[in-house]
Amino acid sequence: MRYEDGSPYAYTPGIGVPQGVQAVNVGWLERQEFPRGEVPTEFVHALAVLCRDNSTNRMRGWQSCTLRHPEGKPPYPVVVNVDGTEITLGSAEIRLLARDGRWLIAPNLVLHYVTAHGYLPPREFIEAVTARRAIPEPPSGMPRF
Repeated sequence: MRYEDGSPYAYTPGIGVPQGVQAVNVGWLERQEFPRGEVPTEFVHALAVLCRDNSTNRMRGWQSCTLRHPEGKPPYPVVVNVDGTEITLGSAEIRLLARDGRWLIAPNLVLHYVTAHGYLPPREFIEAVTARRAIPEPPSGMPRF
C-alpha cells in the first residue's frame, strides 16, 4: 500500500477511527521516492517500543517490504528485536495523536523503513512518537467506531 504522507487516511476507513476525527497517513511507502535523512536515536527507540506495545488494527498475514534491499531479497516477514522481544512487522498500524488533534496513522512496518531505508517521517510524526502519544485500540468487545 502506498499513500502520501499527510493524505487522508484510507487503508481501513471506518475501522477504529471515530467519525469527525481527522486521520492522516504517514509512512505508507512502496517503490517511490520518499524523504530520507537522519532521525534522533530516541525517536527510533520510541518507535520500536510503540510498534511492540501499541500496534493496532491487526490484519491477517504480513505486508512485505517492496523497497530495494542492496543486500538482496528483502526479509519476509520483517522481524526485529525490541529490547529483547522479537516482533513481526507488517500486519498492523501505529496510531498517534498530533499536537493539533489529528491522528497520524502508519503501518508498523514504518520502523523498518526508518532503520533500513533511511525514511525521514514528517516532523510532527517524529514529535508524536518521541512523546509516545499513542492512541490505544478500543478494548475487545467495545465498538471499533
